[in-house]
Amino acid sequence: MNLGKYSVYYAQHLPHKVGTNRVMVAVFNNLDAIYIPNANYNVPFGGVRVKTSEGDIEYRFEGLKINDILVFKKGELSFSLKPEAGGLDLIDFVTPYTYNFNSKGEFISVTYSEETTPKTIKPTLQYIIIVKEKLNEMYGFIVSHR
Repeated sequence: MNLGKYSVYYAQHLPHKVGTNRVMVAVFNNLDAIYIPNANYNVPFGGVRVKTSEGDIEYRFEGLKINDILVFKKGELSFSLKPEAGGLDLIDFVTPYTYNFNSKGEFISVTYSEETTPKTIKPTLQYIIIVKEKLNEMYGFIVSHR
């Protein structure tokens, strides 16, 4: 229990390979153990909801086989983080992009899926900046509260 509860702290302070996002992995894998400020625990299907100035963020983990994080803006699903193919996918529902991470949190590719055949490309600096902004919006307040 303690390892899960303090996993974000450990991810922030222990050395890790450059280019990995251990904090993202720690938050995602330990949603049921970490403290989530201002959380409303009355959420269908288990988990918690946090109201922000731009919308709601749902952290789902109880009673489900998989965790996921959903960000709603103005009542519409904006983006989510969920497990996929041994890693995590950050899916943007406003644009046709999915940002792909391996199980260690390394940002490995971007999938553009507006056409019938999705294209996968390497991350550029522009995509890295976009991902950091989305992840900060998703769980930055949890990390800063630690």
